[in-house]
Amino acid sequence: MSPTIKNALETIGLGGKEVRVLLVLLEGGAMFAAAVARAAKLNRTTTYGILKELAAKGLVSASTGTATKYQSIAPELLPAYIERRGNELLEVKKQVAELVPQIKLLRSKGKALPKVQFFEGEDGVKQAYEDKIENNVGKKLYEFTGMDAGYDKLGQKFVDYYIKRRIETKTYSEYISPDTPFARKEAELDEKYYRKVKFIPPEFAMETEISIYDNKVSITSFSVENPITVLIEDENIARTMKKIFDYVQSTIQT
Repeated sequence: MSPTIKNALETIGLGGKEVRVLLVLLEGGAMFAAAVARAAKLNRTTTYGILKELAAKGLVSASTGTATKYQSIAPELLPAYIERRGNELLEVKKQVAELVPQIKLLRSKGKALPKVQFFEGEDGVKQAYEDKIENNVGKKLYEFTGMDAGYDKLGQKFVDYYIKRRIETKTYSEYISPDTPFARKEAELDEKYYRKVKFIPPEFAMETEISIYDNKVSITSFSVENPITVLIEDENIARTMKKIFDYVQSTIQT
C-alpha cells in the first residue's frame, strides 16, 4: 500500500494501529478478525477493539451470518471520506482556536488544568511537542536529547514538521546530545534549523529527551512499546533543571 495513503489516513486523525488494520482490509477485502489480526501483527483483543472503532467511524462494516467478516469501505469512497473528515477537522480546529483565550484565562486562575500532564503513545507525545512551540514563541528551548531514538520513534515526517514550526515561531534550541554519527550529521544543519548542539561522549546515549522552557520541564521516553511524555509546569523545577543544563553545558569542551 502506498505510503501516501498511510500518511493521508494519519492526517485525518487515525492512530497507527487503526491505519494498519484499515490498510489490511483495503488490500485483502472481507476477512475474519483473526486473519486481520495476523496480517496487522496485532493480538485479537486489540484487533476487535480497533475494528469496532473503525466501524463507528464509518470505515469498516461487518457481515452478518454464521461467522462475522469485516471489510473496509469501498476504496473509491476513501478520497471523499478523507476530504469530509479533513473539512470536519478544520472546523474543529477553528472552534478550538476561538476557545483558547477562555482556556488560558482558566489556567491563569489556577482552576482547570493540572500542573503535571501525561501524554501517552506516539500521538500523545507529538501533541506534547506542540506545547514547546505554542507556549514558547520567540524564546529558547534547552534540551538533553537522544536524537537517534527521537527521530526513529517520531519519524522523519513529524520531525520535519516540528522543525519547520519551531523555525517559524523563532523558538531557538540549545541542545546537548550524545556524540553519535547520526547526531553529527544532523549538527551540520544546526544553523539552518535554528539550533546549536554541544556533544557529550557516546557512552551517555539515551532514549529520552528532557526539554526546559518557560516554567516547564518536558520529559519524553521514546519507548518502543509505549512512548510517553510527562510535562511538569513548575517555576522552581524548571529553574533548577535550567541550572543543571547550564552546568553540564559549561563543562563541555568545544
